[in-house]
Amino acid sequence: MPAEVRTIPLDRRLCILRPGVVDIRPSRGAVIGPLSVLAVAVGLMVLLAFTMDSLPVPVAAMVLLLALALTPIGGMGTVYSLFGSHVVFDARKQSARFQQGMLGLGLGTVELVPFWKIDRIELADWEAGETEGRGPAFPFELRGWEVVLVKTSGKRLSVGQVIVPEEQELVEEGFGRAYDVAQAIAELTGKPLRITAALAEETSEEPQEQAAGKEAS
Repeated sequence: MPAEVRTIPLDRRLCILRPGVVDIRPSRGAVIGPLSVLAVAVGLMVLLAFTMDSLPVPVAAMVLLLALALTPIGGMGTVYSLFGSHVVFDARKQSARFQQGMLGLGLGTVELVPFWKIDRIELADWEAGETEGRGPAFPFELRGWEVVLVKTSGKRLSVGQVIVPEEQELVEEGFGRAYDVAQAIAELTGKPLRITAALAEETSEEPQEQAAGKEAS
């Protein structure tokens, strides 16, 4: 029988669980938005190339400025969506590999963390401030959790997040996804899972009991 593969959606990423491997990569759907922006920018440049002689100078200048503004936004967003942050936990290699996002000074850098350098896996509250300035504010409250690898040195490496609207059913479902990812990584690495997120009792009772049992074992 083929090995069972499970996919868990995260915020702009997918967690793919395979025997001996936890693979977290950018979601394929995340490329649609930036690719659309890039297509609009290219369309504006083509339009300008064919109509420059007939367009009024102010209109041509506006089209050119808009195309120049959209091109890097769409281009960098597309590259990040296709080749962005990628995390792989491999039991055979006994290590976790963090490939940094292909933007800024972190272009193409890779951090390798041997399992023996991992202190614990942590399921923490997601800090809303981490996404401030990325776009317009949401018209509703958000709740989220972050899976974090904590090294023996104390350094914290973000693995992925789950973010949902703050409604009871969605919160329970979202926490379940985050917990499943954190638990899978903890089991694969043989490290304890610690839940530090502040959760409602009815949402967290069972997972916290399981995590406590894992730490005690």
